[in-house]
Amino acid sequence: LFKILSVVSIPNAITSSSKEFKLAWAFNKLLHIKLAKQADIEFQFLKGSRFLISNFLFESEYSSFRLLKNKAVEFENVSKPFLLPELKHFDYFLRLEGEFSDEYLVQIELIIRDLNSVQHVELQELSTINSKENLLF
Repeated sequence: LFKILSVVSIPNAITSSSKEFKLAWAFNKLLHIKLAKQADIEFQFLKGSRFLISNFLFESEYSSFRLLKNKAVEFENVSKPFLLPELKHFDYFLRLEGEFSDEYLVQIELIIRDLNSVQHVELQELSTINSKENLLF
């Protein structure tokens, strides 16, 4: 019997030099999901600053997987063009939303870690992320 977690959002922080579409393809194959390119997510701030974040999404009835590029694909008047500036050393975030067992989350991290194109993966707790409001969309 597995403990089920009600999860609002758990981001896996990923370091990889791969292009996002190649990473999405690898995740689709290994995690048996279908991440698909969505419109870039736009963040607008005071004084005309803004940036766009690349975004791939897979949704099922009870969960979703979202691959987000950390560095903005386009930006204006922004000194730190990152989705999560305090984690700027990571290239991507795989955000999971839904209900997952502890074992499933560990399996996902191990699968990602085993990818040749991934140099590092680390599960992030939302409570430790200062700019977690950037993950609310």
